[in-house]
Amino acid sequence: MTSVPFNGASVSIADLPTQPGHTRTYHFDLIAGDDLATEAMRVNEGDIVPADITAQSMPDGVLLQVSAQVNCTGVCVRCLDPVTLSFPVEVKEMFFTPEVIARMRKEEGDEAVEDLPVLDSNTIELEPLLRDAIVTQFPFTPLCSPDCDGLCDVCGEKWQDLPEDHEHEVIDPRFAKLAGFFSEEKDE
Repeated sequence: MTSVPFNGASVSIADLPTQPGHTRTYHFDLIAGDDLATEAMRVNEGDIVPADITAQSMPDGVLLQVSAQVNCTGVCVRCLDPVTLSFPVEVKEMFFTPEVIARMRKEEGDEAVEDLPVLDSNTIELEPLLRDAIVTQFPFTPLCSPDCDGLCDVCGEKWQDLPEDHEHEVIDPRFAKLAGFFSEEKDE
């Protein structure tokens, strides 16, 4: 077990034989920084993201498979209660050797290889792969429960804590002066 910062995390494949079919497995406890977040959800700074990694030699490069378990926190967009989620993350990415990229570029053109990851050293960066996989699984609108009623738009209290007959008499501001007019008429 190796504990490393999430930011800049990488795995060395120097000991992975290049013959197809060979594999190496690794386990990292990635320590989250303060930037693994969106506006709605975040992995708390210092939290551990356990990651199991398998690197497998393939004829055209290295297949990297990462399995991780992520815990994140946020607030419910309806009632502002804390929300805690836990979910698995699975990433599979093929890293092509420069020779394969050159061959594909020659056969299929530049556009065919434009977004393909190139294995240009004996290390593969884990951070960008995992960051994309984790952050894209965060909910855009986290809820404490699917049936959360939220807050009363007048008093700000949680609907679930209010009685069923809860209501506020709201007078249209355009007619507010008239309410005073009728009460004066009764006084006379």
